Amino acid sequence: MFMNEPAKKSGGYIILIVDDNEAYRKTLSLVLTTEGFRVIQAGHGTEALALMGLDTPDLILSDVHMPVMDGIVFLDWIKKDPRYTQIPVVMLTNVQEELDNAVKHGAEEGILKATLTPKQVAMVCQKHLVVRV
Repeated sequence: MFMNEPAKKSGGYIILIVDDNEAYRKTLSLVLTTEGFRVIQAGHGTEALALMGLDTPDLILSDVHMPVMDGIVFLDWIKKDPRYTQIPVVMLTNVQEELDNAVKHGAEEGILKATLTPKQVAMVCQKHLVVRV
């Protein structure tokens, strides 16, 4: 586990991974689960919104480019819905300009996928949860 770990809520913190790349989702999920997080996964924004109605995440990792509902539209929905506005959202892509745009839309942070390992992404998640405690 991480140092300076925030006090866990019952069952662990829930992280929602939203990405149309199933292999990337599974890899992140494995690492995050190993670090003690509960993980739910969605392949696009519409699926993610449906899952959020069942189990509200503590943090969201979302790709920018996805079918059906892309990450920016998904982010806009979250930031307009009073039930979800306080959930930190970290956007993932490989195009810096898209990350800058995501932050303008309310994401707490943008990550270039190619620059961080899944373990480093887990550390980014931890950082945003520690800030909230």
